[in-house]
Amino acid sequence: MFVIHRFPISAPRPSHGESLVIRLRQSSRWGLFFLLLLSVIAFLAPSLPFEDPSAIHLNQRLVEPAWTQAPFLGTDSKGRDLFARIFFGARVSLATGLFGSLLALFIGIPWGSIAGLLGGKVDRVMMRIADAMESMPMVVLVLFLLSILSEYRMELDAIGIGRMHVFYLAIGLLFWLPTARIARAEALRLRSSSFVQAAQSVGSSRSRILIRHLLPNMAPSLLVMLGITVPRVVLMEAFLSFLGLGVEPPSISWGLLAADGLAALNPLVGCWWLLAFPAAALVASLLALNLVADGLRDRLGK
Repeated sequence: MFVIHRFPISAPRPSHGESLVIRLRQSSRWGLFFLLLLSVIAFLAPSLPFEDPSAIHLNQRLVEPAWTQAPFLGTDSKGRDLFARIFFGARVSLATGLFGSLLALFIGIPWGSIAGLLGGKVDRVMMRIADAMESMPMVVLVLFLLSILSEYRMELDAIGIGRMHVFYLAIGLLFWLPTARIARAEALRLRSSSFVQAAQSVGSSRSRILIRHLLPNMAPSLLVMLGITVPRVVLMEAFLSFLGLGVEPPSISWGLLAADGLAALNPLVGCWWLLAFPAAALVASLLALNLVADGLRDRLGK
């Protein structure tokens, strides 16, 4: 009589590359959770029991972080609560990243799509214009755009467009170039596809082909491009505000808080928290945004 021993068959262990992909997907979920939580708190900040971020308390200047009681993260040189200012600053920084990126897509998608669809001389002229703008240093280009738009400040204020809207427009005009290149590459790839040729054979106009056929098939790549652009815009806003070229008081942003913290650093007093906490909030948000962008790219296969 033969006895057959049955051993449990274990599932094959994932390879190093597969385990890395799994970890990245889990990290992207944590990044998305962090961004959603931060966005909700920042959006509801005026309704939450935060200290007034602009309230000045000269008798509480440069109070160190208390950790367990207010002020949790300390106060600045004017006695303003840093914990509240970081969350109110998130409103401006995240809004700049979102609206600046959407504006970049709004400009870059039509530009690149039209250039790729028409081809020929139109494509060459449009992309040479993009090359000329891309060759300019970013800071110089932003200063140029802000100076031009500032000349029409009164006219813009009359129709309800303030300085922050002008800043969003300048950022969008700065970051539309990579989006235009992605849109052009996708249009060139899809232009020779069978469904576009079929639409051309039945006499569909170029605008109809662009709207009905090209843009829907370009959506995954453009969605990934949006995820990549948002952290770049947030970082650029922080950099410009740090240099004094972006957000101005009484508005609050992480770059402006970091600039104030650097100016208040004193080897005798310390005041390390004024620079460390805004910088930590910026780094954590940029990391979460990049993790979400990587997750989108892996999920959509782009």
